[in-house]
Amino acid sequence: MHNQQRMIQRLVDQDKDSLNELYDTYHRHLSHLLTKTGTDPTNHERIMTQLFQLIWSSPTILMKEKHLSVAITKLCLTLIKGHYPRVS
Repeated sequence: MHNQQRMIQRLVDQDKDSLNELYDTYHRHLSHLLTKTGTDPTNHERIMTQLFQLIWSSPTILMKEKHLSVAITKLCLTLIKGHYPRVS
Protein backbone atom coordinates (compact mmCIF):
# COMPACT_ATOMS: atom_id res chain seq x y z
CA MET A 1 0.00 0.00 0.00
CA HIS A 2 2.82 2.38 0.87
CA ASN A 3 4.50 1.63 -2.48
CA GLN A 4 1.24 2.43 -4.25
CA GLN A 5 1.01 5.83 -2.58
CA ARG A 6 4.63 6.51 -3.43
CA MET A 7 4.05 5.55 -7.08
CA ILE A 8 0.99 7.78 -7.34
CA GLN A 9 2.88 10.67 -5.75
CA ARG A 10 5.71 10.24 -8.23
CA LEU A 11 3.16 10.35 -11.05
CA VAL A 12 1.57 13.48 -9.57
CA ASP A 13 5.07 14.99 -9.49
CA GLN A 14 5.37 14.17 -13.22
CA ASP A 15 8.27 11.74 -12.73
CA LYS A 16 8.53 10.10 -16.16
CA ASP A 17 10.44 7.15 -14.73
CA SER A 18 7.41 6.28 -12.62
CA LEU A 19 5.23 6.05 -15.72
CA ASN A 20 7.81 3.79 -17.36
CA GLU A 21 7.92 1.61 -14.25
CA LEU A 22 4.13 1.39 -14.18
CA TYR A 23 4.08 0.44 -17.86
CA ASP A 24 6.81 -2.18 -17.39
CA THR A 25 4.96 -3.65 -14.42
CA TYR A 26 1.51 -3.87 -15.99
CA HIS A 27 2.09 -4.15 -19.74
CA ARG A 28 1.89 -7.96 -19.86
CA HIS A 29 -1.17 -8.06 -17.62
CA LEU A 30 -2.96 -5.46 -19.75
CA SER A 31 -2.00 -7.17 -23.01
CA HIS A 32 -3.42 -10.42 -21.66
CA LEU A 33 -6.57 -8.61 -20.52
CA LEU A 34 -7.07 -7.05 -23.95
CA THR A 35 -6.68 -10.43 -25.61
CA LYS A 36 -8.92 -12.21 -23.11
CA THR A 37 -11.74 -9.67 -23.57
CA GLY A 38 -11.70 -10.24 -27.32
CA THR A 39 -10.65 -6.72 -28.17
CA ASP A 40 -9.52 -6.41 -31.77
CA PRO A 41 -5.71 -6.70 -31.71
CA THR A 42 -5.40 -3.70 -34.03
CA ASN A 43 -6.70 -1.57 -31.14
CA HIS A 44 -4.43 -2.88 -28.38
CA GLU A 45 -1.69 -0.30 -28.78
CA ARG A 46 -4.21 2.53 -29.05
CA ILE A 47 -5.96 1.44 -25.85
CA MET A 48 -2.68 1.08 -23.96
CA THR A 49 -1.57 4.52 -25.13
CA GLN A 50 -4.86 6.08 -24.13
CA LEU A 51 -4.74 4.35 -20.75
CA PHE A 52 -1.27 5.58 -19.87
CA GLN A 53 -2.02 9.08 -21.17
CA LEU A 54 -5.03 9.14 -18.87
CA ILE A 55 -2.91 8.02 -15.92
CA TRP A 56 -0.25 10.60 -16.75
CA SER A 57 -2.75 13.45 -16.99
CA SER A 58 -4.78 12.39 -13.92
CA PRO A 59 -2.69 10.08 -11.72
CA THR A 60 -5.02 10.48 -8.75
CA ILE A 61 -7.53 8.37 -10.69
CA LEU A 62 -5.51 5.42 -9.41
CA MET A 63 -6.50 6.27 -5.84
CA LYS A 64 -10.06 5.05 -6.38
CA GLU A 65 -9.01 1.48 -5.62
CA LYS A 66 -7.03 -0.11 -2.83
CA HIS A 67 -4.58 -1.72 -5.27
CA LEU A 68 -2.91 -0.31 -8.38
CA SER A 69 -3.56 -3.51 -10.30
CA VAL A 70 -7.30 -3.23 -9.69
CA ALA A 71 -7.38 0.46 -10.61
CA ILE A 72 -5.44 -0.08 -13.82
CA THR A 73 -7.52 -3.12 -14.78
CA LYS A 74 -10.79 -1.23 -14.23
CA LEU A 75 -9.54 1.75 -16.25
CA CYS A 76 -8.56 -0.54 -19.09
CA LEU A 77 -11.94 -2.31 -19.03
CA THR A 78 -13.71 1.04 -19.07
CA LEU A 79 -11.76 2.09 -22.15
CA ILE A 80 -12.50 -1.22 -23.86
CA LYS A 81 -16.23 -1.05 -23.16
CA GLY A 82 -16.54 2.55 -24.22
CA HIS A 83 -14.72 2.72 -27.50
CA TYR A 84 -13.37 -0.41 -29.07
CA PRO A 85 -14.99 -3.27 -31.00
CA ARG A 86 -14.55 -6.94 -30.21
CA VAL A 87 -13.22 -9.57 -32.52
CA SER A 88 -16.05 -11.78 -33.79
